[in-house]
Amino acid sequence: MSVRERNSKSTGFLIERHVMDVKFFDEQCCPRLVPKEPPIRTRLTKRLLSLRFGAVISGIFPFYKILASFYTFQCFVSDMIAGLTMAIVHVPQGMAYGFLAGLKPINGLYTSFFPPLAYFFFGTSRHVSIGTFSIVAMLASEPVNRLCDQFSLSNYTWNQTVSVSDERDSYRLTIAITVTIFVGLIQLTMGIFRLGFLVVYISAPLLGGFTCASAVHVVSSQLNALFGIRLNRYTGPGRLILIVIDFFRKVQSTNLATLVVSTISITVLSVVHFILNPRLIRRFHFPLPIELIVFGAGTIASYFIELDAVYDVRIVGTIPRGLPAPKIPDFTLFPNIFVESCVVSFVAMATTVSLVKLYAFRGGYDVQYTQEMTALGLANIFGSFFQCHSASGALARTSAASTAGMKSQVASLVSCLLILLVLTLIGPLLESVPLAVLSSIIVVSLVGVLKQITDLPTLYRVSVVDMFIWLVTFLATVCLDVPYGLITGLVFSLLTVLYRTQTSFAYELAQVSGTEIYVDARYYHDAKRIPGVVILRYGGPLYYANMESFNQWIQKCTRIDPHKLVKSDKMSRASDSPSLASKCPRLSCCLRQGEHGRRSSESAHVRDEQIEIHTVVPEAEANFVPQEPIRCVILDIASWTFVDSVGAKMLCELVHSFARVHVDFLLTACQSQVRHTLSQGGLTENDLNRICFVSVHDAVLYAQKTMSEPSLKETDEDKDNHLMAL
Repeated sequence: MSVRERNSKSTGFLIERHVMDVKFFDEQCCPRLVPKEPPIRTRLTKRLLSLRFGAVISGIFPFYKILASFYTFQCFVSDMIAGLTMAIVHVPQGMAYGFLAGLKPINGLYTSFFPPLAYFFFGTSRHVSIGTFSIVAMLASEPVNRLCDQFSLSNYTWNQTVSVSDERDSYRLTIAITVTIFVGLIQLTMGIFRLGFLVVYISAPLLGGFTCASAVHVVSSQLNALFGIRLNRYTGPGRLILIVIDFFRKVQSTNLATLVVSTISITVLSVVHFILNPRLIRRFHFPLPIELIVFGAGTIASYFIELDAVYDVRIVGTIPRGLPAPKIPDFTLFPNIFVESCVVSFVAMATTVSLVKLYAFRGGYDVQYTQEMTALGLANIFGSFFQCHSASGALARTSAASTAGMKSQVASLVSCLLILLVLTLIGPLLESVPLAVLSSIIVVSLVGVLKQITDLPTLYRVSVVDMFIWLVTFLATVCLDVPYGLITGLVFSLLTVLYRTQTSFAYELAQVSGTEIYVDARYYHDAKRIPGVVILRYGGPLYYANMESFNQWIQKCTRIDPHKLVKSDKMSRASDSPSLASKCPRLSCCLRQGEHGRRSSESAHVRDEQIEIHTVVPEAEANFVPQEPIRCVILDIASWTFVDSVGAKMLCELVHSFARVHVDFLLTACQSQVRHTLSQGGLTENDLNRICFVSVHDAVLYAQKTMSEPSLKETDEDKDNHLMAL
């Protein structure tokens, strides 16, 4: 084999080599190694011997190894500033999202303290901010509200000193922390058993449609606090529509003072967020902490004006000082919260992993996605014992910390220390915060999520299927309910995957004159088809769902149904008519044969040679014979990732059926795993050696050579001689 280069205006090359099938390539050019899998006992022994105490510790607690690789005093200063920024965002958002989760605002502050503290030791991302997140909080509130509505005081014993409200709040908290620990267990299990690939089924369009629709549900859940009214609680499909109807019935009873507080808060937050802060970030690289400012101003105004007593504006109420006492989840609730917990777990993982990927790419460092799931699961399990609802990464908080110069999770430690000060010292001062202010913070923070609907035109231009995934998920979540929406979106997304694989791209190839290049015959009209040879490319994979369409496509392209031809041939042999052959047409085949021995670019050109091949085809079956007789079908399967047992069996039958009507069926660029499946599905190694070629051009040259021979059948030795001659 030799390669010679020549200089011209465009660099070119000439290749002179033998025509190679897979057997020739493996034996003569590049011997194929078949890896032998060592026994499980050997692998386990090797794995155990390779373990070191330090490696085990750094694998479980990666923070030390991460910090030791780059951390400096300058990084610590940056993390101090970023931690302060993160805490400023954590406090108002934590209280707001604690309220959104169906709990007391103080539980949101707990969620802003305990899970980030655990994530510091187990996580690998340097920038993601773990804590409260609006969508996750709203999803976590679903089982809390549903089971609390079914709450019966007869199931609990209480004395006269315990109010009904306190008992109900305690039950709410029990449900929430049980959901949290179950969410954490799911995430931890997926991390330990490396099941993170399941999250990839939540595609970006699916997640976008789901989070946008969930944001609509979040806004509807805040109507009570924004308008000072009390809407009925609804559950099940169509819940959002019922809430909207109930809202318009009761909107006339709006508390005007609450509406004024909401309007002022939303206006100020929106102006600063979307007009002022982008300019401040460009100039000073630091946003104005408007949530904290509005939060503080609302608290002060409520305290001095006495909004709750004078104007009946609902406020946060009593906030306990200090850290919470550990509380054990109620594991008997698991059957009742299974579906919602799975939804919360998957959405939290998908959101967090997407943030981890984004900021790892921007920061130019590596992360371990399996470890991220483990870390998030441990953070939720740890938080569940300290009255926390489900936690995840949050885009707004992560973006603010990153903009402030966050270098590592040390910033999260600084934030946790500041939140600890709030919990132990400042907590009682926040009892006058109006709920309308917290709801305003929630609603404004969701604007970015709701703006995802503007992605639809882009999705339409790029992929109509992705646009439909987005729309179906969005409409199902809005019109039905949150869990049903995610399940509907997942099912529809999987159906689109099946549809895409079932309708793989498939087309006929033609040769570019003077080259070994083969292109789509539909788009390159100057490319020429090779007489007597049909060259096809199928995008694959081949499996039970698309085997029928694949078979029909082969018959359509070749205009041959080998099964019917074989059947008609058997019928003709069964008859004793001596004139059958004389009644059948004599098929001629025009082929092109490469001239052997030339080393110039003309070696790729071919000459026409007319030969006659006697094929017996009854007139009754003449409609199955193509206008231009075909002696060889070449199928390019380079893009096939797998073949299942059904597809392998069908392909093997196709090869044999074409062989029975004297048509060669050749495969090119067959991957090792595909070849192994075919060998188990009905083709012997000799069969595969005969029909598998390294490239399309090798198969074409071989087909042209065999068509020029007078005999239609050949042995393996004859084939080897042909290959050497070519």
